[in-house]
Amino acid sequence: MENEQIQRSRLFRENFLPGAVARLRNQSNARVVGARNNDLALDIVDKAQLIDAVKRFMADWESGGGSVDTGLRDAIEQDRVIIQSPSEIYVSPYPLLLCCERCNIIDFYDPRISDDRVGAAIKRRIKKVGKGRPYIRCKTDTCQGGMLQVPFVGVHRCGVMAPIHVPHAARRRANIGFKDVGGSFFNNYFFDVENKERLGGALQDDCPACRQTHAGMPETTKRGTPVTSGESFYSQIVQYIALSKKVGGLVSLLTAQVNATKELLGGQTGDIAEGVASVLLGIVDSVELEKQLRAMLDAELPSDELLAKHAIDLAKNKAAREKYAALADDDDLMASMLRAVDEKIAVLESMLATATGRFKPVREFIDDENTLMALVSERRSLEAAFLRHDVRRLTIRQSIDSTSDNVVHSTKIGYWELLTARYGVDNIAHIPDLLVVLSALGFTRERREPAIDITVPPVVLNGFEDSHDEALRGRPSLYAMSAKTEAVWIHLDAIRVLKWCIDQAGWLDPGEAILATKQSAHAYLLQHCPALTMSPGEVRNEKTGESAPFHLLHTMCHALLATSRRHTGYDDQSLMEYLLPMDLSFVIYVTSVQNFTAGGLLTLFQHYLLQWFDDASVYAFNCAFDPICSDSGGSCSGCIQRERACETFNHGLSRAYLHGGNTDRDYQYIIKKGFWDVAR
Repeated sequence: MENEQIQRSRLFRENFLPGAVARLRNQSNARVVGARNNDLALDIVDKAQLIDAVKRFMADWESGGGSVDTGLRDAIEQDRVIIQSPSEIYVSPYPLLLCCERCNIIDFYDPRISDDRVGAAIKRRIKKVGKGRPYIRCKTDTCQGGMLQVPFVGVHRCGVMAPIHVPHAARRRANIGFKDVGGSFFNNYFFDVENKERLGGALQDDCPACRQTHAGMPETTKRGTPVTSGESFYSQIVQYIALSKKVGGLVSLLTAQVNATKELLGGQTGDIAEGVASVLLGIVDSVELEKQLRAMLDAELPSDELLAKHAIDLAKNKAAREKYAALADDDDLMASMLRAVDEKIAVLESMLATATGRFKPVREFIDDENTLMALVSERRSLEAAFLRHDVRRLTIRQSIDSTSDNVVHSTKIGYWELLTARYGVDNIAHIPDLLVVLSALGFTRERREPAIDITVPPVVLNGFEDSHDEALRGRPSLYAMSAKTEAVWIHLDAIRVLKWCIDQAGWLDPGEAILATKQSAHAYLLQHCPALTMSPGEVRNEKTGESAPFHLLHTMCHALLATSRRHTGYDDQSLMEYLLPMDLSFVIYVTSVQNFTAGGLLTLFQHYLLQWFDDASVYAFNCAFDPICSDSGGSCSGCIQRERACETFNHGLSRAYLHGGNTDRDYQYIIKKGFWDVAR
């Protein structure tokens, strides 16, 4: 076969990874059997962060009703998985069942013969006349037609892919034909080429992998489908925001520290939890958090008695410093003593900085240890905390403050005040060089997403296996690539969200004291909405009413994604979401796999934010499939659901959170007035 050039991003998003069947330019079909690795492309991909993202996806997949192949799971857990960045792929002809283009007779359909032997036999049959195109002649002497691949396979949701099943009754005949009449695969049939007698329909046998494990369940029959259709291969993609290696390494250390502790919130684990919560609430700066936690991890904790002694010594030295400072200007001896006291104070403060309890003030806002433990147990909480200083970002407030022209300055203030008043936004930032990693971790067949249905076999997430390279046989591969791209980071106003939950979503009123500050409102939301402290994929099992803030955040993100093209030039498939629910924020970023973007989000950030939100509000008001969509929960593929890359597999979305109405088809949870309607 000749080499073909394809765009690199298509390797991940289309049928070009091991296990898929691709259509080549010579119109033949081939199964992808392996890939060549490009080591240089993996230099900035942090393996620890990638594995964490994959584990998180696998957990979300199972909570959504799917299953994970045992081999893939074991390879991830035992660190046997191979991480590659594909630069070339290798293919092998598939399926090997051939059919004459004239008389429709089929050949090479005996399942007892291995693919290698069949491939060798087919190769011997290849003919070429002069300078013409090579072909395989029909096996009958009376027909001069050429043999072509039968472009159908049998697939099953467990991951099995096999040639279409030829009925046993038909195999008794010498010359079997296959008739493709178009339309559904099940309209096709087998017949006797000699007398045109119909021998049987194109029906599938039971899946060999599920025949025993899921006996008695419906849908254990393999489905016949065109080889290049989506049902034969769905690549499962994880695209995530990657921290720098320095900060990512710290997050991995902190995660390991939390996982290793047996206590609920004791010792260093308590400090980590309180520190992360302090940053999320805006009490502590993220740079200070990193500094303090690094010092904590690098030092041994002193005893309680020694800490008490250090605290007493520090108080004494601070009192002495006040006396020396008053006399140091006129007395060189006092100035020298002042410097010595300052050095002692610095040493004592450094010692106390390695002790536990440095972030205790956050307990004034969050006193529930379960909430703190849930926050620190979720890696995304750490990402939300450290992302604040790990990326370059320009916030709306910084943009306004940097304006020197008084007229433009006042115009920007009015523009921003109108945006926040209408849509309940607290802050928006533009990130010019966000590091994004795109990874394919496995594939499914028959269905792209899992579903909770105990009456049918689950959709299995299968790992990629390279059968071209002998050294990689039996070891699943992860395919990854990274790029720097642009993004916008949108934060919601905690007070506005909490007021909306009280007035419209049925929450109890906690009193004016809680609603007085953003810190107290945010803390209350975290303690009373468990979904905000979870990974997005885990929210499926939470109660709708308690999870209203999360679903509001998520629905708003989808509405903005769906209306992005007009103001950015990017369609909704060119943009991705990254939810940070514990931070009441989400990041929308470009899915570029090149270190270059068109700057569409920067233009949006500078000129069209209000218009963008206005468009999203109008878009979310109704659906092309109304009234059916609104009556069924206000979420469908015609409005705010996304075809791919939704972090909750489109669970919990509803336009009702933005404009009011019922959030499910059973009318069990009704929003009186949507968040954007209240904001107006």
